[in-house]
Amino acid sequence: MVRHAHSSSLYSASPQSLANQLERAVGADDPANLMTFTEVGSEKRKQVLKDASDEWAAWVPSQTDVGLMWVKANWHPVWKEAKKLTDKVWTDGQGRKHQTWAGTALLENSKGKTIFLSVCHLPSHVQNGKSFYDNAQAKAWKSACSGWSSYWNNKRKKHHPDLALIVADWNVDFHIDVWRDRVQDYFPSMFLGWKGNMPAKGKGTHGARLIDGTMATAKASKCVLLKDDNSSDHRPYGEVIPL
Repeated sequence: MVRHAHSSSLYSASPQSLANQLERAVGADDPANLMTFTEVGSEKRKQVLKDASDEWAAWVPSQTDVGLMWVKANWHPVWKEAKKLTDKVWTDGQGRKHQTWAGTALLENSKGKTIFLSVCHLPSHVQNGKSFYDNAQAKAWKSACSGWSSYWNNKRKKHHPDLALIVADWNVDFHIDVWRDRVQDYFPSMFLGWKGNMPAKGKGTHGARLIDGTMATAKASKCVLLKDDNSSDHRPYGEVIPL
């Protein structure tokens, strides 16, 4: 079984708040063996992941704000790479231009089983109810999802992983069926971790919105919201997926 936890973190939160979250995660009674993050951001926050525990390895690609962690006793990387998913850019309210990259690792366990683990922070301010906004963010979002799908299919044909996890702050609400369907269209052979495990309406990873999630090549037997804390304005989630 793969036990994965994800936290869409927050640039402006302190490194110490991230360290506190990691201390709880690493020391949990029933801990994950894979963890992923978005908005790792600063060098100090990157170092928090790298210093979390001697039992854990961490990789934060320089081109992205994402982080991947795995238990060294369970996994070792076959390869790691950052991939630019689209050439479309968007500009935030501070005038900063944003590109969209995924951080990906092919991990192998002692039995030779492999996992394709890919993480991305997709553009925000794309959802207008059940429709897209007509803006640069939405155009970049669509292009990035298309690019991510192509990237996954190319790697799938080359490496034939036993399991794949496509993890993101999707910035669209999975409580709404049309957004579940739209993401599914990009990854038709995958399963949304929340499917069959949907939290109650009004319970989400960003306030009431359920915008963080995993698309996987196997159905999650469990996917739950984890304890909230002050390390982010997002709430983390955890899931169990057969391998």
